[in-house]
Amino acid sequence: GTATVLPIINLYLKIPCFPNYNTAWHYDDKIKQYYLLKQFGFPVAESYIFWDKKRALDWAESISYPVVFKLKGGAGSVNVSLVKSKYVAKNIIRKSFGTGIHPYWYALYGKFKAFNWDYKKICNNIVRPYYKQYFKDTNAFPNHTRHKNYVYFQKYMPNNDYDTRVAILGKRAWAFKRFNRTNDFRASGSNMFDTRRDQIDKQMIHIAFKVSEKLGFQSMAYDFVYNENREPVILEISYTYGDYPEFSTGYFDTGLKWHDGHYVPEYLELVDALNIPLLKQPKIELDSPYKKATDLA
Repeated sequence: GTATVLPIINLYLKIPCFPNYNTAWHYDDKIKQYYLLKQFGFPVAESYIFWDKKRALDWAESISYPVVFKLKGGAGSVNVSLVKSKYVAKNIIRKSFGTGIHPYWYALYGKFKAFNWDYKKICNNIVRPYYKQYFKDTNAFPNHTRHKNYVYFQKYMPNNDYDTRVAILGKRAWAFKRFNRTNDFRASGSNMFDTRRDQIDKQMIHIAFKVSEKLGFQSMAYDFVYNENREPVILEISYTYGDYPEFSTGYFDTGLKWHDGHYVPEYLELVDALNIPLLKQPKIELDSPYKKATDLA
């Protein structure tokens, strides 16, 4: 619904929106995000996108492994896998250009790891929908359409024990490290993080500010890792992100000066969207929902 009416309201009726069109049109589509960032020369992880089966198979035969395979949608490291051989890559390609890949069934073992083997998350996201779909005869997967006729691979960046999440909200920034799961290359959704701001690579904050300013993003989270030259590269972006630990202890301004304070993103989004700098923030408990987090702040 939002994707259908938002462009009309924002672009043609000229009614201010949050999120605005620039912020939202590429949401949950890693391919759109890659092409957008690449077009403007921002440091995005090298990706290999194919819309033709033969070209994809020829590519899979010629490259060195591992590479990362992703469906274009999904968060928290679901729908992401490390492909270690051309045989696995070719099977993925044939399936995508054949029956398609269902995001619910894709890499279930990887999903269990992505949910950190948390019983409640596995029940809510895997067991319960399956039960409703096949025993209650309800449409438990209304948004889980098969992904077909494309493949999206990303260059694997070794020697990254963590990624860095940078959230930009207007002229404010916050960043923290997210550590990889045990025996896994994925950090997003691990719930293990370090919020010490002196541990953050400030280059990443500079880059994120530049991207948001250039592309007109009201609010955006960026996931960074390092390439083989120890240079920051963006893996993906999203205007939706958590309210902890983002901005929970303060924020950087565009000059990287730190401002202490307890904030939640939703409050700061309203300050900007309503243009009310003195908007009063309600008293909100900022206790972390991540009970297993490695919060070192």
